[in-house]
Amino acid sequence: MINIHQAEYSEPEIVDYRGHPLINALPLINSPQATAKALNRYPKVHSSEKSLPGYIRRHAMMRILDEFLYPTKAHLQLEQMISGMIRRGYLGRNIATADYQRNLQDVDIVDFSVVSRNAGSAALASSVIGCSGTGKTTAIEAILDSYQHQAIYHPKYQHMQLVWLKVDCPHDGSAKSLCIHFFRAVDDVIGSDYEERYVKIKSSAESMLGDIARVSALHSIGILVIDEIQHLQAARSGGASKLLNFFVTLTNVIKVPVLFVGTPNALGLFSPTMRSARRASQLGSLNWNRFEHLSNDGAESEWELFLQRMWKLQWFENPTPLTEPMKVLFWELTQGVAHVAVSLFYLSQTRAVMAKSEVLDQKLVLDVFNKELSIIHPMIKALQSGRKKEILDYADLDLPTDIIRIKGLGGEISKVEVSSNDIASDKLTELTELLIRVGIGADIAPLTAKQALEEKPEEDLFGLVAHIKSLSEMHRQPAKPVRSKVEKLKPVYVENDLRLLRTDTPMSTYKNMKRAGMILDITPYL
Repeated sequence: MINIHQAEYSEPEIVDYRGHPLINALPLINSPQATAKALNRYPKVHSSEKSLPGYIRRHAMMRILDEFLYPTKAHLQLEQMISGMIRRGYLGRNIATADYQRNLQDVDIVDFSVVSRNAGSAALASSVIGCSGTGKTTAIEAILDSYQHQAIYHPKYQHMQLVWLKVDCPHDGSAKSLCIHFFRAVDDVIGSDYEERYVKIKSSAESMLGDIARVSALHSIGILVIDEIQHLQAARSGGASKLLNFFVTLTNVIKVPVLFVGTPNALGLFSPTMRSARRASQLGSLNWNRFEHLSNDGAESEWELFLQRMWKLQWFENPTPLTEPMKVLFWELTQGVAHVAVSLFYLSQTRAVMAKSEVLDQKLVLDVFNKELSIIHPMIKALQSGRKKEILDYADLDLPTDIIRIKGLGGEISKVEVSSNDIASDKLTELTELLIRVGIGADIAPLTAKQALEEKPEEDLFGLVAHIKSLSEMHRQPAKPVRSKVEKLKPVYVENDLRLLRTDTPMSTYKNMKRAGMILDITPYL
């Protein structure tokens, strides 16, 4: 049984919305504070779970993947954009007036297969474009879910309203399949039989466009979200172009707002007409970027706030503090991509629990990245390079959550180069590569190279390597004596704990302690 909500009308916030049942049946417009509260998702870590065996705790940790959402300014902007699109789209479709019935009749006589070939610019066609894993689909679904009722029935007008409809493009890029998905999505919400009625064996995408338009008008769809639009790359017959133009025509003729969601590769699908539509959108189009590393005003960046909030989700009896070296490492390995950061944090914590160490140190995190997230190494390297062409090559690369959940503790995978995002000179690049070839770990080679160039800017490559080697010998620590076997105690860590700054590589330990302000540079005093 499908339970359809009956319309309850609220007093509109502005004069424009008075006398519009479709608008007045919606929830009141959210303030930014209310939006942040509505979208915030933070899983619960129960104290009783921290003492469970590791193989059980792994299941509790999956909440990190399913239930963690940190609202940012981009989320608030997207919510305002969707809210505005729905309401402005309804202004020209008032079911309380006689014009509405005339508009329905006009839809029946429009040949959309012809009109869509010459689609004009649409003020209500917009887009959200961003790399996979940045959370755009999660954000959109959370915002749409904040509308408590997707379908609303208006008894006085005998009208069934669909506030929003989200359709995913099929992976095979078939325009016909996308049309079928549209009818199926409507049927799932209101229990209709449009798929059975309109989809026939010989039906083509072009022949179904008029039926999609009629259903959209008949049920007053508030906003149509087309996700994974980049899958329409199968434009061998020109079907993708016709379909995209049709959706723009939908906004022009029957005022149904359309929101396209996809990766940067989707931009190549947009015809000049579609690009004009994106520019003409009165409510803006969003480039859904990854987190920025640093804020412009000197305050904590959204990336830092996101990382701090996520870091509290530890199923350890003695949680590991978040140190500055760990922040640097997480940025280098994830480049501010939210999905990658959450996945790396979850997998690292799982490894620590199964190994019974219950400590998140840099060696463990780097090892997890190299062994269990090798599929995304090319994308991360492209983001580290900062070169647009390389980034676009991997814009569609994603790591499915289901794969993360079942990842085992597999065999060794060779380490990838974790290069600094600030490499600006050929000399620095060459030195980094040379250090890796002579055996310095790929995780610290960029930092070591950068420090050596700062200290000896005029030296050639071999002189810099000799300088680094001398520093390594200077700070090499003597081997620790073998201790008699005693019962292993679980460590308790504090902020800036020296044990968390130490790694197996002396130079890495030195750099961590220097960055934390625990090593004094005596050069100015000599």
